Amino acid sequence: MLERDLLIVTGKGGVGRSALAAALGLRAARHGASVLLIGMTDALGLALHLRAETLDYEPRELRPGLHAIAIEPVPALDEYLRIQLRLPRMGPMTRAFHVLAETVPGIRETVIMGKILYEVRRTNWDIVIADGPPIGQVASYLRAPSTIQGLVPSGRVAEQSGWMRETLEDPGRSGLVMATLGEELPVSETLEALDTIAHEGLIDVADLVVNRVLPPPDLSDGDLVRVPEGPHRQAAVLHEGLYRQQRSWIDRLPAATELPYLFGLLTPGEVSARLADIWETR
Repeated sequence: MLERDLLIVTGKGGVGRSALAAALGLRAARHGASVLLIGMTDALGLALHLRAETLDYEPRELRPGLHAIAIEPVPALDEYLRIQLRLPRMGPMTRAFHVLAETVPGIRETVIMGKILYEVRRTNWDIVIADGPPIGQVASYLRAPSTIQGLVPSGRVAEQSGWMRETLEDPGRSGLVMATLGEELPVSETLEALDTIAHEGLIDVADLVVNRVLPPPDLSDGDLVRVPEGPHRQAAVLHEGLYRQQRSWIDRLPAATELPYLFGLLTPGEVSARLADIWETR
């Protein structure tokens, strides 16, 4: 998975996608790769899991070999116009283009994806890992190049959209990491997104990750009935019920990487580091 040029991490809100994006970045950097981590739509979670107060638009090295940025739509649009379309710096006119990006379908998503894929094209990084949008929005970002090609079928904009689409659809270069939990709503949305992405051929799914998986109970059903009434029995019964319920939803998914629930008081930085260690072994 880490041999690709681009990985985009997505999942329903609350499943830990920022922690997983940070963990992937830490794993790649440990193997000597030059890594760029990108906060696509909300950089706060990624910053916390990288033990940084904030992320800026310009790359900043946070670990040896690991840099991170946060995409800001206005600077990204200005950069897209200057570098990709070879237009002069827009200055005050950028505000007008910002309004355009918020109103015309696909413009905002194309600008953000354009920034990500521009970084992929550069020789600075061995791998770019994006902390992506929620799973309900990711398809619109992946469709953005095709949307722009439909609006502007020729010229430089169409050419740029074409190579963006080709890069995303190339399984040797790009992949999607889908994160979920063993719960009804995350699993249902994940299955729906998997069908959409496969049907439209938007991007290869590099990995499906089930986060916060409970360990199996230590007690069998026969052992459980012999536990006397009290807190220990209540805890065992609760564990058994939660485990079975979680497994019933996980079993509906295709083959997935399972990462454990991390018990204890851990900072976001400790969570990402622990997940990187565990993911490495799986």
